This record gives sequence, C-alpha cells and structure tokens, in this order.
Amino acid sequence: MRIARARRHGADRQGHEGLERDAGVCSEGRQFYTTPQGRGVVPDDHPYSYLTMRSNAFRDADLIIILGTRMNYVIAHAAPPRSNKDATIARIEIDPEELGMSARSVDIPIVGDCKSVLQQLIDAVDGKTADRFQGWRQKLAEGEAAKRRGPGGNYPTDGDIHPLRLCEEVKNFMQRDAILVVDGQEILNFGRQSIPTYTPGHRLNSGPFGTMGVGLPFAVGAKAAKPSTQVICLHGDGSFGQNAMELDTAVRHKLPLLCIVSLNGGWTADAEGNKPGRYLGYTRYDIMAQGLGCHGEYVEQPEDIRPALERAQKKVDEGMVALVNVKTDYRARATTVRFSNYMT
Repeated sequence: MRIARARRHGADRQGHEGLERDAGVCSEGRQFYTTPQGRGVVPDDHPYSYLTMRSNAFRDADLIIILGTRMNYVIAHAAPPRSNKDATIARIEIDPEELGMSARSVDIPIVGDCKSVLQQLIDAVDGKTADRFQGWRQKLAEGEAAKRRGPGGNYPTDGDIHPLRLCEEVKNFMQRDAILVVDGQEILNFGRQSIPTYTPGHRLNSGPFGTMGVGLPFAVGAKAAKPSTQVICLHGDGSFGQNAMELDTAVRHKLPLLCIVSLNGGWTADAEGNKPGRYLGYTRYDIMAQGLGCHGEYVEQPEDIRPALERAQKKVDEGMVALVNVKTDYRARATTVRFSNYMT
C-alpha cells in the first residue's frame, strides 16, 4: 500500500478495512493508488481515485507512505524521477527484515500490522485535515477528466478493434464483484489502467515478476475458490497459448468461467513488422475451445463484442466454460511506464 502526501497528508477512514499483503495505496491529500494485485482494497470508483494521474501525484508528493507491498519495480522503488526525490519515505511493514530491503532508504520505518497502524493514524488525524487538500484534489480531478476526454482517452473507434475498446466492453459488461484475471503484455497494460476493481482480492495478474501464462490457471483456481462469483480471464494470445489446455481442466472439474482472448496475432505490438519471433498468426482458439467442450465465439467487429460476451456468460451461467476470441489491432502499443531503456 502506498500513501503519499502533497503539501500535507491525511488518511481517509473509508475503505481501509481488511487490508492484506500486496495491497498498494497511495493517498496524496486524501488520494490513493493501489498496486496491481491490491486493486479493490479501496474501490476504484472512490471519489478520491484519480487513476490516470498516478505519475503526477508521485512526482509532487512530499510524503510517501508505503504499506502492504514491497518496494520493487511495481512502484518503481519509490525512486526518482517517478517519485519526488525530496519526499519523505515512510513504510509500514509487519516483517522488520523487509524494512531494509529497498533501493531507496526509508526515513520512517514502522513495524506493525497495516490495519492497526492505519487505525492509529486515523485516530490521530481525527478529521483535522478534511478540507486542507481541496485545491490539490481539484487539480488531480481536472487532470483525470482531461485525460479521459483527450484523443484515445477511452478507446479509438476507427479501424481494427483497439485493445482499449475490448477493455471498455469488458468493464461495462462485468459484474461489480467479478474476479478479473488479466495476463499478457499489451492487454495487461491496457487493462491495468482502464478496467476497475471494487472488491479486495478480486484482481489477479502476472505479479511482480511478470510471469506470463498464469492467467487461465489463476482463473481456474479462483473459480474453484469462489464458485458463485463471476470469473473473467482476459488473456493476450501469446500468454494464453502457454497454458491454453487449462480450459480442459476447467471443463473436467466443472468450473464455468469466461475466458476472453485479445488476438493481436503475436507477442507485443509490432506496427512495422520487424520483431523476430513476434508473429503467431490469428489462431482460432474459439474452435479449439469448442473441441474441448467449451462454448466458443470469434469476434472481428467492435459492435459484436458485447453480444458475444453476453451469449458466453449465459452459457457460463448454465455451467459451461466459455471463450470469446477477439481479433484486435496488432499495431496498438500500451504506452505505460518504461522499466528499461530497451523494450521488445
């Protein structure tokens, strides 16, 4: 969990119940950000959620509190230039050995349970900061709105299906408490920013090591753990291919889930067609799924995505595993934070 302050910091009583390890929240003047596997600890539609303003907030924060997560590349090690080099770093960690394991030194180390320490902070604040950050929140809210209104802020509508269009359809279709598993490269990055989560523990992805191929196995496990909950696995075609036969596992063990494949023809976006080994072709995974006893559909037009998802979910509700194979734009590249100077 990351909590940071711009010009002063205050904690919000709402939404800090039941915090678990690997939940990440950053709150600048009552603003928060969750790490990927911590989504839903505070609902993404909380009024102080400005997901597209993460980088702006980190750069301006003068206090960053990190709790429930390691200081690894997922939060860019809380290091500059992504985070303010002059910010005070506080970390709440139940394991004292973890406090010294970070690239950036911790100014205020606190050993304790996150929930207990947060409650102590809330009691100490006692509402004194209620209106002190209105200007800061307004700045972030305006920036969020501007990004959402800008070109491509939601999704492009011309040409081939953009992965963001697919993400938008999934977002509008899925139930509020659905368990969403996202695995891949482009679709993982697009989905990370555009599809919200509202319930703790209901967002799974490839984790801090970026272990591709875990999507469908995670979804099978999630459905086994919560059989009455809608489970959706949003896969890239390359990552899906690594463990595609887990569809058979789901069928054999009667674990009805919905798998959606973003079929962009290979590994990563490649507008120029110059990446060796990138091309996988447009495999009809839907036909393969049918051969395993699943409901399978193939989609090439954006207006056909939602009806296909609804038909597939109807089959899931009847007890079948379903797969919707959506052909997406091979040129679409997610321009999120770079973790190295060289990217494939």
